[in-house]
Parts: sequence; C-alpha cells; structure tokens
Amino acid sequence: MCRLLAFASRTPVTLADLLGPAELAEFTALSRKHADGWGFAWAEASGVRTVRFADPAHASPEFGRVSREHRTDLGLAHVRWATANLPIRLENTHPFTDGRIALAHNGTVKPPQSLDPLVPADLLAGMAGTTDSERYALAVIGAARRTDPATALGDTAATIAATLAHTSVNAMLVTDTELVAVSRYRPEAEAAEQEHEYYHMRYRVTPDAVVVTSSGWGDGWETLGNGEMLVVQRGTLAIDIRAIDEVAAVA
Repeated sequence: MCRLLAFASRTPVTLADLLGPAELAEFTALSRKHADGWGFAWAEASGVRTVRFADPAHASPEFGRVSREHRTDLGLAHVRWATANLPIRLENTHPFTDGRIALAHNGTVKPPQSLDPLVPADLLAGMAGTTDSERYALAVIGAARRTDPATALGDTAATIAATLAHTSVNAMLVTDTELVAVSRYRPEAEAAEQEHEYYHMRYRVTPDAVVVTSSGWGDGWETLGNGEMLVVQRGTLAIDIRAIDEVAAVA
C-alpha cells in the first residue's frame, strides 16, 4: 500500500515550490511508514520519464534533490509500503511506465497473478517485477492500445473491482497531455485500516495548479468520490470528473 501525489500546474514547478516547506515535509513524513521505495514521473514534450529508488523518501538524498530542483508542469510522486511477501527492490517500485504512460497504484489485488488475463502476452512477458501493481499498470497500458489512457484506466479499474479480490485499485497516471486519478476501493477494506479514510483520494484546485493525493496530509482538499475518476488537461488545467462504476454501500 502506498501514498500518491500528482499535479498539473500552469508553469513548471518543483514539489517544494508547489507545496511549500510545511506540506512537503508532511508528505515526505508519510514515507516513514511507507518506507519501501519512492518514484517520480513527469511529462516531457513527448512522452514521460521516471526516476525510482528503493530507499525511503525521507532518507533519500535523491528525493530531496528531485523535490527541490526538478521542475515540471505535470508530475506524479509515489511512496511505497510493500504488500506482505512482495520484495523491496527497484523493479517493484512505482511508477511503472512504457514511456507513454506512467502509473502508480495504492492497494492490493490478490493474488497478483489474477491480473494476468488482463495483460497482453507481450507485455506480460516483459514484466520486470513481481507485483500486482505492475500488472495493473501493464493492463492499463495494454488497454490504451485500443482507447485513450483515461478510458483505459477507468475501464481497467472497474473490471478489477468487479471481478477480482482487492482492497483498492486507486491509481494515478500521467501522459504528456493529461493527469488521471481513479478512486475505487472496497469500503470494508478501508474500515479495516488503522488510519482514518486511508483509501480516500483528494484534490485541490487553485488558479495555478491542480493537486491530487492520497489522504493523511495537507488541508483544503475536496474528496474524489469512491468510483470516480478525475482528468486534468495539461496546460489549460481543465477538469473533468466522471463516474467509472457504482460502489455498493457497506452494510
């Protein structure tokens, strides 16, 4: 399980510029629990790039450098808390990318191999790690061969939620044109977590940026509903919130 943070801004900014010292410290502090690696993805003129490290963000000189020095107008940060029995190694660190889409996930799908039928054979053969999250990313990348990335993520999340054992398929992706975030989790799985509203996804809109994140830090957020997807266009910051499916209430 993990913490996610993505943003689209009118001009290129660093995480430190975007959040300010206090909120950056709050987000970084989440990696004391979510201490099993971190990664950052950003949009370029064409495609996306990523950096990933298997050490905790709060103890990583590279995380400090990236958060203070790397400027982008469309980015995605992830800190990992490894699911039991999934190794802590670079290949299992988010975000996962094919150079066109970069995706990070918070939650579990068990067993990871249950996702294999959703992944095209060529992508499955090239899988580098062992996680459910990489398989989820590959399923979305495969679906995006037939449709746009936002629809691919929404459809894949809805399919997993309807057919496979999971806690959450919350995910964010970036391309070179948009940021997409999906909130989709089992309410009973969230109720079993020690942290309040652990799987809630939130967003904040200002004149200069849209920020989307997992719970546990910051303030001034709006809640993205369970079963909803938020799409933000690069440059214009135009926002679209749409339903991906219906979520049954907890009895």
